[in-house]
Amino acid sequence: MGFKHLNYMKRCQILAFWKAGYKQEDIAKEVGVHQSTISRELNKNITFVRTKLGSWQYKPDYAQGYARERHKKKRKKIKLTPEAKQFISGKLQEKWSPEQISGYAKKHGLFSIGKEWIYQFILKDKENGGKLFLNLRHQNKRYRKRYGSPKRTGPIKNRRFIDERPKIIDERKRLGDWEIDTIIGKQQQQAVVSIVERLSKKTILKKVSRRSASFVTNATIEGLKALSRAVHSITSDNGSEFAYHEMISKELDAEFYFAHPYSSWERGLNENTNGLVRQYLKKGSSFMDVHDDDLNKIANQLNNRPRKSLGFATPNEIFDENFDFSE
Repeated sequence: MGFKHLNYMKRCQILAFWKAGYKQEDIAKEVGVHQSTISRELNKNITFVRTKLGSWQYKPDYAQGYARERHKKKRKKIKLTPEAKQFISGKLQEKWSPEQISGYAKKHGLFSIGKEWIYQFILKDKENGGKLFLNLRHQNKRYRKRYGSPKRTGPIKNRRFIDERPKIIDERKRLGDWEIDTIIGKQQQQAVVSIVERLSKKTILKKVSRRSASFVTNATIEGLKALSRAVHSITSDNGSEFAYHEMISKELDAEFYFAHPYSSWERGLNENTNGLVRQYLKKGSSFMDVHDDDLNKIANQLNNRPRKSLGFATPNEIFDENFDFSE
């Protein structure tokens, strides 16, 4: 005898035979289901009836209602449409994470699929010879956190450390507080200036042929000049490339601060952003053939990628919402 779902008529039959004193095995034969089906039905759907003495009874109406509610709550099998597959594959190729894809799709009512399922989708694609897994940030590699970098220079003149920053910068409640760093190419040749805004996480990337103070200063001013109304402060590490911080402050009318040596967590957003950029510019790779056009494409992808920390909004959305376009 196979396992079958019970309907209301079968539940009425169960009640009649149960009241007549039939054993579960006999009830199952009469109703046409497996004995375990009867056992589960009576265990799950017995109802306590509040009378003077009180008693446990089997009521088909209640049992049908209980079963209906359990069915509603039961996790449905996910049916992935061709459109959803195309969306997931496309966003993976834009370097979105499974969590970002899932969160964005739910927020905008596209489909409701958890990040773990998307990982399974990627794994299945890999087993079938697909390459979607190559777009994952870590690609199953062990992640080694950076805890600061070696000191690259002597003291920079007229530094102001992070302790002097106004509290509003730590609160991340206003637009215009930036963190800055450099990402180094192969054999210390050429670099990328990485600038990220603390509230929106908007990223700006500029190429420099040398990681010198003059090149980095020019790139920083060029990168932020068009947004100068949204530049209140900049925080960097203690690299010698930021020795001309006073020139940057003057040109952008912004305050410049330095994190403490060997304290990369004080610029955690910058460190995380550099990790995102490394999805495109692999560690140990040469930057000789990397140009600003390439970096603009990378920045555009990062700035149009939803972030969990932003409620799955994108950095560009948050930046535009807070930027004053009226002036």
